[in-house]
Amino acid sequence: TYSPTGVAITSSRTKKGELFLGDVNTQLKNKNITTDIKADTNSNLFTTITVNEPAPGVKAILSFKVPEQTSGKVELQYLHEYAGISSSVGLKANPIVNFSSVIGTNALAFGADISFDTKLGELTKSNVAVNFVKDDLIG
Repeated sequence: TYSPTGVAITSSRTKKGELFLGDVNTQLKNKNITTDIKADTNSNLFTTITVNEPAPGVKAILSFKVPEQTSGKVELQYLHEYAGISSSVGLKANPIVNFSSVIGTNALAFGADISFDTKLGELTKSNVAVNFVKDDLIG
């Protein structure tokens, strides 16, 4: 069901043998903030709060699962015509910090994906790629 005030509620149910599994989703929209809340049959509550355009081209996302205390994550995304950057960090002691980006044109793209484990004090993932695009290879 949907309301004119920006609230949407949906539900689903699945039967596996004699067991019923279900969830209820609620979405609240107010200006540039969207809150998604999902409750499942295992008493888990998944929440995502998205703020679109707190600054030009930027999206901020906060997500967490209740009752799991170490599931929280904050992510910032920036999109531009020739660039995309995303960075996230877990909301716990000694989180893993992720950073990924791509910059390019119609002819060349350069990307990087890096993860840093603050507990270990070292990079756990570091990937870099360059892609040359040729018009005759694109079908």
